[in-house]
Amino acid sequence: MNSLVLPLCALAARPLRSIPAADEAPLIESARLGDVRAFDALYRRHVQRVYARLTRLLGPTSDREDLVQQVFVRLHRALPSYRGEAPFGAFLQGITAHVGYDYLRQRTRQRCSQLSEAALAALVSHDSSPEAAASERQELQRAFARLDGLSAKKRVAFVLHVIEGVPLQDMARMLDTDARTLGQRVAYARRELAAMLEREQRAERSGGR
Repeated sequence: MNSLVLPLCALAARPLRSIPAADEAPLIESARLGDVRAFDALYRRHVQRVYARLTRLLGPTSDREDLVQQVFVRLHRALPSYRGEAPFGAFLQGITAHVGYDYLRQRTRQRCSQLSEAALAALVSHDSSPEAAASERQELQRAFARLDGLSAKKRVAFVLHVIEGVPLQDMARMLDTDARTLGQRVAYARRELAAMLEREQRAERSGGR
């Protein structure tokens, strides 16, 4: 399982600019009341995080730019009813997870092998040697290809919980479901991914004879 988890956890661990929650309370309230400039400021503050989560959920698909816009369109529609029941970051990332899930559910599956080298290379650490960068690209390609074998529900649950470390209770609020169901999805995803790895290893051993 580590060969799947580690390259994706490396993506999740990449540092992003921190956003002090208290600083943006006035922005959130102004945007909620229809202030376009305040909403634009929230967009600039959070767009990098939205893009990063979509990348972990979907892989480096060329549709991410459009999906980021979808996230903020949904945020704009939802903001008037936002009353701070959850932290704004969690509220927005919940919308992001829903957009990612809808995309995975509706799309014709795109195997990771169809992703361009440039798209994968953009995810690799710039400090890596050429050899290490090539190895990182290969591991990421394999990881996203395996995730393509999961259903949309299992994939989203696995990425959020195992890769990003989101607690099940937080995921339940984010995805409007219960923690027990999400735990089952994560467990099923683990088993399916383990079976994929086992099949790959058997094939490699057979090919090496």
